[in-house]
Amino acid sequence: MIVLDTSVLSAFSEIGRFPLLKEILNRLSAKAIIPHTVENEIIFQEAISALKNNGGWIDIEEAQDFEKYLSKLHDGEAGVIALAKKHGWIAALDDLDARKIAKKESVKITGTLGLLKVGYELCPIKDKPELLKIINELRTKGFFMAPDIIEGILDTKKKTKARKG
Repeated sequence: MIVLDTSVLSAFSEIGRFPLLKEILNRLSAKAIIPHTVENEIIFQEAISALKNNGGWIDIEEAQDFEKYLSKLHDGEAGVIALAKKHGWIAALDDLDARKIAKKESVKITGTLGLLKVGYELCPIKDKPELLKIINELRTKGFFMAPDIIEGILDTKKKTKARKG
């Protein structure tokens, strides 16, 4: 299970690649969960439609004990961390402060770029030019990415299937 923050849903929606998020999670055999606090923050129609007509790939769950994070985080991020911590799930967060708190709480984390990396490794993103195009689309929309992180993602190799032998 991967608990998605609003930023991840918004990033894929804003560049018109919401179906890619579903495909990446499908390749991971991972189900997406969002806390009710994220549901309340969603503004992109594509994400709203996915929640209503999603074919079971995104579930909404009530986050509990998220209030303790509210002094430093937004509701969505607080809910993601609380839910991931409670169940031992992965939190998909992009905000640096949220990621620091998740690490401090021993919550495994990824984010939009980590999911794109997996998308490239597992083939929904067919090649490096397509990966770079997606990264540039995110940049154009104001998504901040440290150059060393981009470099690391672009250095990623495709996963090869093990041969039987």
